[in-house]
Amino acid sequence: MNALRLEVSPGLWAAILAHLREQGAGVRESGGFFLGQVQNGVRKVTRFLPYEELQADALQTDFVHLSSASFSRLWDYCATNALEVVADVHTHRFGAGQSRSDSENPMLAIAGHVALIIPDFAQGPVGLDQIGLYVYQGAHRWTRYRGASVARVMTFTTPEGEP
Repeated sequence: MNALRLEVSPGLWAAILAHLREQGAGVRESGGFFLGQVQNGVRKVTRFLPYEELQADALQTDFVHLSSASFSRLWDYCATNALEVVADVHTHRFGAGQSRSDSENPMLAIAGHVALIIPDFAQGPVGLDQIGLYVYQGAHRWTRYRGASVARVMTFTTPEGEP
């Protein structure tokens, strides 16, 4: 799970941003898990699983909250569909920096897990240089990628079979 490169198709990325934008409605955080496979040291995102599909009330407070039962549903979904969690994503009202809660409570407390933060509740165009990408190192430590450095870790790819 230590692959650092994250690849997603432009179409899936646009769909994810549209979902986050709609779900948060410009007033609250929204998010979900990037699912796919780790192949040849690359995390390939092929599916998005929104938090609210795992837990209906996950977005009812000022921050995202998932119960332990939601993680059981996540692991069952991954096993049923032969997928892995390759990253998580959520929105913030302002900026793409980690909150203290984000830093202290990773969605998956596994070294190498990737977390993305989308600014402005995903309202409007979002370039890679605007997001925050964080790689969990363990013991509440993270490697942070912001601005132009995000493009060194995350790229857009055309899935096989697409022009």
